[in-house]
Amino acid sequence: MPLYADAREFFEAVAEASRDAERVKRQLDALEQRAIGMGGGGFEPRVRSTPAHDRMGNAVAALVDRETKRHARIEEDYRLIDKAVAVLYGDGLSDGLASLAPAWWADVLDLRYIEGMKWAEVGAAVCYSPSHCRLTANAALDLLDAHGELFTARGIGLAT
Repeated sequence: MPLYADAREFFEAVAEASRDAERVKRQLDALEQRAIGMGGGGFEPRVRSTPAHDRMGNAVAALVDRETKRHARIEEDYRLIDKAVAVLYGDGLSDGLASLAPAWWADVLDLRYIEGMKWAEVGAAVCYSPSHCRLTANAALDLLDAHGELFTARGIGLAT
């Protein structure tokens, strides 16, 4: 897990991980459809192999390799997202932002950085104006930086 200089850098990485996880899910869905189109219905051994069968086998092997790499990427993305959720809401071992400030502050960061909502959508979800949500997000990130133990306890920040 990389170390982050501050809460903003961490949550920007979380936002990218969230976007990446969505992209990877779409890619995996596309790969699955492509594999179905390649006749992925059965794997009975062939009596004899021809160059056409070898090319198909190589194509399927390449798809499986790409799928494996994408699954690893999505798992890494979700590990980072899980750490962000723990920073916001606590992890059972320590409390999160929701215990330091009004709980809706954590919701603002969650909706913006994890769910990827636009500020107008965040505002509608928490019943505040988009500009108030932006100010709240900045205050929440500053508060997280001031309470660096949230990050150091989870091994994700440089705070001391």
